[in-house]
Amino acid sequence: MKYKILLPCSLFFAVCFFVSQYCYINRSASLPRGIYLKTSRAIAKGSFVVFHPTAAQQPLVSKYVKNTPLMKRVAALPGQAYRLPPASDTDSKGQAITPFSPKTGIVPSAQFVVIGDTKYSLDSRYLGFVPQSSIMDTITPLFVFLKSIRKE
Repeated sequence: MKYKILLPCSLFFAVCFFVSQYCYINRSASLPRGIYLKTSRAIAKGSFVVFHPTAAQQPLVSKYVKNTPLMKRVAALPGQAYRLPPASDTDSKGQAITPFSPKTGIVPSAQFVVIGDTKYSLDSRYLGFVPQSSIMDTITPLFVFLKSIRKE
């Protein structure tokens, strides 16, 4: 009897260990919700990245999430021209939020422009550039729970 429980429990703990060591779980609408596998790929336009906000970005980020790395898509690399998508003057709760400026230009050295999939995504439209030193990992979708992206 105990062997019938031992195998499922062992499998459960093995999956939990794998996910905790090699994956990130995205629960926000910034990217498709799901499980993302850490990769060792170089950062490229279109890559998904995980990063910690800088000290300068932290006061804004802490209004929405606490001690949580952000997951976004890279929209522009160092030295590339960028044009930020339209930003809102209010957040998803109707509170005032200040968009980043300038909206267009050239990405500085060792910096990236990152974008989420909703207009309220806490991304370069509000945070500005993300330093390469803040990026922890590149990731790729392993299992996506929600294919359709909510457009707001």
